[in-house]
Amino acid sequence: MTSVELNWYERVVLWMRIGAMPAPSMMEAHKLLRIIEKVRPTDQEQEETKLTIEGLNYRWTLPFHRYGDKKIELENEEAKALADGLDNHPLSVLVSDAAWMLKLIAQLRAAPAASAVIENVA
Repeated sequence: MTSVELNWYERVVLWMRIGAMPAPSMMEAHKLLRIIEKVRPTDQEQEETKLTIEGLNYRWTLPFHRYGDKKIELENEEAKALADGLDNHPLSVLVSDAAWMLKLIAQLRAAPAASAVIENVA
């Protein structure tokens, strides 16, 4: 399990970028959909911020400083899928976003690898 702290802006950007990621299989798509559900602003948050999305343009007004900051818990396989997806995303990335994304990728890659448990059956 990996915990990451994301601010409102990072959550909105990740929500949009993850949704635009190609998935090589339905299993990978399922992992990415689980991540979207964790980072996506809730309907209430979208209403309170007056979030509007037109293409790749987003507009919002935060009701107060640090509104929407959230600790996200990711399973190890989700952390790996997100790190791989961000690292290999087909869309260009803004240099200003690369700074926080690189830190996030490093944090996600530092997560312990998922381990298989094999039980001896006697």
